[in-house]
Amino acid sequence: MRDTTSRIAAPRPIHVVHPAQHKRTFIITSAQSETDIHPQLWQNLLAYRAHIDATLFVGTFCYNRHSMASDGEKVGTRVPKREVWFAPELEDYIRDYRRVLAPDLHWCGELQILPTAENPLVGLEGFTGTNSCIVPHTKFGVVSVATPKSEPTKFMYTTGTVTKRNYIQKKAGQKAEFHHGYGALIVEVLGDGTWFVRQLCANDDGSFQDLKYRVDMGVVTGGHEIEAIVWGDIHEQCLEYNQYNMMGCILDKLMPKRQVFHDLIDFRSRNHHDRDDSWKQYKLIEDDKDGVHFEFFRATNFLSGINRPGTKSIVVCSNHDMAYERWLKEADFRTDPRNAIELLEGNLRAYNRMDCGDDDWYAVEDMFHSLENWDNMPVRFLRRDESYVVEGIELGVHGDIGANGARGGSLKTFARGGRKCIIGHSHSAGWFEGAIQVGVMGALDQGYNKGLSSWSHTNALVYPGGKRTLFTINNGKWRS
Repeated sequence: MRDTTSRIAAPRPIHVVHPAQHKRTFIITSAQSETDIHPQLWQNLLAYRAHIDATLFVGTFCYNRHSMASDGEKVGTRVPKREVWFAPELEDYIRDYRRVLAPDLHWCGELQILPTAENPLVGLEGFTGTNSCIVPHTKFGVVSVATPKSEPTKFMYTTGTVTKRNYIQKKAGQKAEFHHGYGALIVEVLGDGTWFVRQLCANDDGSFQDLKYRVDMGVVTGGHEIEAIVWGDIHEQCLEYNQYNMMGCILDKLMPKRQVFHDLIDFRSRNHHDRDDSWKQYKLIEDDKDGVHFEFFRATNFLSGINRPGTKSIVVCSNHDMAYERWLKEADFRTDPRNAIELLEGNLRAYNRMDCGDDDWYAVEDMFHSLENWDNMPVRFLRRDESYVVEGIELGVHGDIGANGARGGSLKTFARGGRKCIIGHSHSAGWFEGAIQVGVMGALDQGYNKGLSSWSHTNALVYPGGKRTLFTINNGKWRS
């Protein structure tokens, strides 16, 4: 048994992982005091550690169950203080101190956060300065912290856990039990300091998947399917060529069954926010980006280039896509000769569809299908509020409309909806309970996002069974 009193009372030194010319890989999880490990999960983590030649870290935290009987029932009397212990299998892997994994990524093993904390990362935004950090906790969580655009986005992660559910059966404990996350983080650090983090979310039987690898019963196997990839918001007109190439490389490597797009078009050509800004309109003309037809033409070429056999393409109804429909309703062709034909023809198609009683008509899809380069691609366009559930995960919500029609919605809002989901919209990656938010694939500076920024090139994967992970493209790479 290990006494942790000294860990809590006194600060520990910061250990630095010195830069190497080759990559280093870490598997990082957490453990609760006076709680047994999940034996199958532990076996699988050890197996994957050996398979990828990783270093395994375990952070610990204490939880006061002294007012509870051994079976978790309340006894009503004060129990004398007992020695704190952790599962003996973990002893060689416990790292309860600060460790610098990469120049701007810290392991904060010294932190002690109750497993019942609803949002364990709240209040820690400035804890490691501008450096990203990993915090031991039973939940999986991600927070993007706004930083100067000249600096990398700061991320805060929680680890998930390797110990069993063990909570006081009162409200806080019961909520924490529901969101108890078996698993770990995998951290890959290249020799130049570039790093990547993914979640290893385990099933109740301890098995988990990482990209194409699956680990079950201590055996690692490859070639497993991925149900879906959810890209960060596309904003095709702002999509940099290297990001487009990266998407193709990722698709060819992972071969997901589905790919999901948010904000496929940017509609900068005639966005209502900039319609009355003469300077921006002049710049669009100078850059030859003021044509609605050309913007959709480019987006069609993008869909064609990113299409892969065996991968369905799903376009989520998003606010930037819907800006086209708003333009059809509000714009005057007499004041916009550059786009007069597209405006008139789009409205004519709309009135014809309404005249035929076509209630399923969608202006954005109709515009794509009208283009000469469309070529009947296998793309599904979701309507507003149309559900698209994959492995129990709602993928049909963009995130620009909150509860009861409110403008925008926080991750907490969507988590309260009960259904696990992956949304876009804010361009800032996040994970809160059952709700996950992707970033953006378009440029990180799109002109209107002034000041500090939490944007990142972050995407999500959905595995068979509904487990998920986030991954971020960093310095032109997405993994080691």
